[in-house]
Amino acid sequence: MQKRGKIKQLFVLFSAIIILLSSSTLAAAIKLNAGDWDIEFSGNVGGFLTNMDCDPNSNGTVNGGLACGSNGLKRDHSNIRTGLLPSWLGFHAKTNKHDYKTGITIGFQPGIDSNTEISGSDTKLDGGLGLNSSNFRQVFLEFGQDRWGSVKIGRDLGLFGSDALLSDMSLLGVGTISDLVPGGGNTTLGRIGVGYLYADWKAQIQYTSPKRSGFSFNLAVVDPWGLVDLSGGDSHNADSFNQKGDTFGLEGKAGYEFGGTGSGLKGKLWAGFINQSIDSESLDDASASGFDIGAKVAFGTNQRFEVVGYYYAGEGIGTTDFLFDAVALNGQERDSDGFYVQGTFKIPGPETKLGLSFGESNLDLATAEASSNLVETNESIIAGIYHPLTPDLTLTLEYTNTEATAHSGNSAEESTIALGGIMFF
Repeated sequence: MQKRGKIKQLFVLFSAIIILLSSSTLAAAIKLNAGDWDIEFSGNVGGFLTNMDCDPNSNGTVNGGLACGSNGLKRDHSNIRTGLLPSWLGFHAKTNKHDYKTGITIGFQPGIDSNTEISGSDTKLDGGLGLNSSNFRQVFLEFGQDRWGSVKIGRDLGLFGSDALLSDMSLLGVGTISDLVPGGGNTTLGRIGVGYLYADWKAQIQYTSPKRSGFSFNLAVVDPWGLVDLSGGDSHNADSFNQKGDTFGLEGKAGYEFGGTGSGLKGKLWAGFINQSIDSESLDDASASGFDIGAKVAFGTNQRFEVVGYYYAGEGIGTTDFLFDAVALNGQERDSDGFYVQGTFKIPGPETKLGLSFGESNLDLATAEASSNLVETNESIIAGIYHPLTPDLTLTLEYTNTEATAHSGNSAEESTIALGGIMFF
């Protein structure tokens, strides 16, 4: 009954926002010229009031589960926090000399919640002398020519799963929060781990091809990634697992864009892969490899309807993020897969976007691995309204229900309502 009441309140608020607010267009970056250099500052700030209800069953934990309560604690938690997309300040400088286009990018991403540990509470309440979180996700240089493409060197978003992440409607909202970031932190999860692996921000050297008739591809050599164990074992800790960092990762994707503005079809198709050897004293010839495919298509009058479909699968790639719970304690790789489907519609006039999304990520037990409280499935459904109040500001209202289920049958459920906004410049 309590959940029904929350859902009813949600749709009342949805209706109110549609009636009261007006439409807008996209925002522009701040640009200036300094000699031979074109300089651009861009970014965003977002904040959301969230109420999260965590409801585990009475049998135990779901190790690696993304629904809050997977740690076995039943609670309600309210927070004013950053959403899936962190606040962002980006500096871009580019020039064109000797027939080469060159540039640099530096991005700074601060959070708004203090997330202090001073209180020592399991609920991770804010307290005095707390500092907000921050990081630098983008630091890279790039150079190239139109005839052969471009090269990027530095830290930027990984390729595998990047289109799935950038197509996720909860980028303008919150999505799943989980036990990983209950008190704030820098971002929420959105649909990360409940439909796709996090592309993450990786040190890399990436090549991007020229776009020919809508076709293009990217290849990247990335830093070797380390295993992370959320399953309750300790054999993958840095001191005991002894994973070696003597092998680079390799990621790639190919895409095809079609259509244009106005009526008719417009969209993108893509496919990608990821691969890395997992070298250690405990494993023999283990590797992580996976592929993904996806499509994003807009159609109808003024392309008001948009659908997204995405699927990934792999062996030893893990779940939630690359190499999370990817290998069992017996040294065998675990298989994993996942998908999400999403549909949105822009209301004529106010241009308010209504969206509905469902997805799940699955992690299998390895060969000869005994059943345990390791997560088997994380799944969620997101209903959202994203209203452009001004050319720069989008107001968001979301309801997210996330369920985590373990191979042992343990489960947990998270219900979250989020209300706030995000402003771009």
